[in-house]
Amino acid sequence: MNKKYEVTQVKKNKFLFQKDDPKEQEVEVYLMKDAEDKQPVFLLKTSETSFSIELDPMDYRPYFLLKFADKAYTIGERTLPVAGMNNFRDMGGYEAENGKTVKWGMLYRSDHIYNATDAGVAYLKGLNIHTIIDYRSDDEIRKYPNKIIDEKIKTHQLDPVAHAAELAAQFTSSKQDEDINLINKIVEQKEKGTLVNQADVVLEQYRTFANKENSKQAFGEMLRLSADPDAPAVLQHCRGGKDRTGFGAVLILGVLGVKKEDLVKDYMLTEKNRQERNRVKMEGYKKLTDDQDVLDHLYSFIDTRSEFIATSIDTITQKYGSIEKYVMEELGVSREMIDTMKDMYLE
Repeated sequence: MNKKYEVTQVKKNKFLFQKDDPKEQEVEVYLMKDAEDKQPVFLLKTSETSFSIELDPMDYRPYFLLKFADKAYTIGERTLPVAGMNNFRDMGGYEAENGKTVKWGMLYRSDHIYNATDAGVAYLKGLNIHTIIDYRSDDEIRKYPNKIIDEKIKTHQLDPVAHAAELAAQFTSSKQDEDINLINKIVEQKEKGTLVNQADVVLEQYRTFANKENSKQAFGEMLRLSADPDAPAVLQHCRGGKDRTGFGAVLILGVLGVKKEDLVKDYMLTEKNRQERNRVKMEGYKKLTDDQDVLDHLYSFIDTRSEFIATSIDTITQKYGSIEKYVMEELGVSREMIDTMKDMYLE
C-alpha cells in the first residue's frame, strides 16, 4: 500500500494531496520551482491525509517538498496538464531498489504530440526534454506528425512492429478511412470464422513485445539511448501511450528496480486518463456498426487491463528471472549501461 502523498491538479492551480495511510503525521509542505529547487517556499503545515492547496498562477511546473519529523521527499503531478493531450505522464517518484526513488522530471511517457495545442507545446517546452522515442510506424507519423517542441530535441523512431493485424490495417489507412477499414477487417474475420477472443489478441500482442525480433531491437535501442548522459529528460510515446509505450515504460522502470505492483499501477493510469477519449471513440464506432461482437472487439484495442501488462512482465520473469537479466541477455544492454541509468535516474 502506498504510504506517500500523491498530488493531483483537480482544477487550474488547485492541488489535491492524498495518501493511503490513516496514521496522522504532521507534514510541512513547500513549493518548488523545479525538482532541484534549493529554496522552496513554505505553504502550510497539516496532519491531514487529504488536503488541497490553491496557488497563484505560475509559469513553471510546480513540485512539492514534504517534510516530516523523520523524513522528507519531493512529489509532483504524475499526469501533466498538457493541453490537447490526455496521457502525458511523469514516471518519477516510484520506489526502486536499495531504498532509492526514480527522479522526477527525467522520464516521461505519453500519447503522440500531434494533438498538443499551442498552449500544450508551450508547456512541453518548459520540461527540458532532450530526447524523444517515437514508437509509431512510418504511416502513423506521416498522418499524425508530432508538433515541434524545440528544434534541439533529438527524435528517434523505433517501431517495434508489434501490433495486431487489425491495427496494422488501421495504421496504413488514410485518416478518413481508418475506422471503417478497421471495422471491415474485423467483420471479414468474423465472417470467415477466424475472429478470436478480443482479449486474447491483445494478450498475444503483449507477449510479442517481449519475444519478437523487431520489438527487441526497438526497445533495446530505447534503453541504450536512455543510458546516454545527454539524453534526459527522455520522452517515449506511441499513438495513445498505452501498449508500445506501456511496455517501454515497464522496461526502463523495471531496470531501475521498480516493483511489479508499481509497474502495473503506472500502466493502469492510462485507463483513468483515457476514459473520456475512449467514450468518444466508441460513439464514433457505433455510428459505423451496430454489431456488438465487432464493437466488443474494437473496445479491446483501446481497453486498459492490468493483465495485459502483467502478461509482458510474467513472460519475461518466468524465463529470465528479472527484467534486468532479460534486457542484458535479449536486448543487448550492458551492465555498464544499466549502472549508468541507475546513477542518472535514481536518487
